[in-house]
Amino acid sequence: MDLETIRRLWTLTPGDVAAETAAWDSEAEEYVFEEKNNFEDDPFLRFVAEKTALTKDMRTLDVGCGAGAYSVAMARCVGQADGVDLSPRMVAVGNAWARAHGVDNLRLWVENWHDCDIAPLRGRYDLVFAHTTPAIADYTTLVKLCEASRDACFLCKPARRTDQVFDEVKRIAGLSGRQDFDDSVAYAFDTLWGLGYDPEVSYDMTRWLPERSLEEAERWFLGRLRGRNALSPGTERKVRDFLREISVDGVVRECIDTTLVNMYWSVKR
Repeated sequence: MDLETIRRLWTLTPGDVAAETAAWDSEAEEYVFEEKNNFEDDPFLRFVAEKTALTKDMRTLDVGCGAGAYSVAMARCVGQADGVDLSPRMVAVGNAWARAHGVDNLRLWVENWHDCDIAPLRGRYDLVFAHTTPAIADYTTLVKLCEASRDACFLCKPARRTDQVFDEVKRIAGLSGRQDFDDSVAYAFDTLWGLGYDPEVSYDMTRWLPERSLEEAERWFLGRLRGRNALSPGTERKVRDFLREISVDGVVRECIDTTLVNMYWSVKR
């Protein structure tokens, strides 16, 4: 597929940024660093280590960094680890965690990758990556990731994804399901190939089992929906009723099955 066709077809649909931000703000504490985020046990970090040697003279950028779980892992191996995220709460929690744990070579700041000016970041980093984040959502946001790097790039995208709860919530709201994930993986590969890069790919089958209180679930799912489309009061009521029906002892339990697609490429010519 040629690049002009991809640019036309793989385009971000504007949504309610404030609602999307509020949803991610509510999840901030779930995205801090954990010891499982290491280069032996984490499939994505293991893939990074296989493809590039991390050294203390390197600078890295984490696009859609959340509260910095993967940024912290990078900071242990490189000279400077930066990260950007849409959510002010994510960034605040991540920076606070870094200060509390003596990680002084990590810096996270608030930036909406969808509409940010890439000029100040162009070519500043030895390695740029994005891990399971909606920050890389179309042709333009992926090209920005490439432009920020002077060498290595990594992208992790979910495909063949099923969310038992969220898929039903989206159905209630009249929104599409997993096809969005599968399309984005194919478009990403075709974009990189069309730009003249040689993306290498690995796969990891994954299951996530997040749990939220009913109040947290309503805030999360409705916030994600509002970030995509305006919701009528009737639709919101149906979603709240559904979440209440499936909750057990006030807890909503999700089950997410997906194949994580890891891509590596170098922009160095």
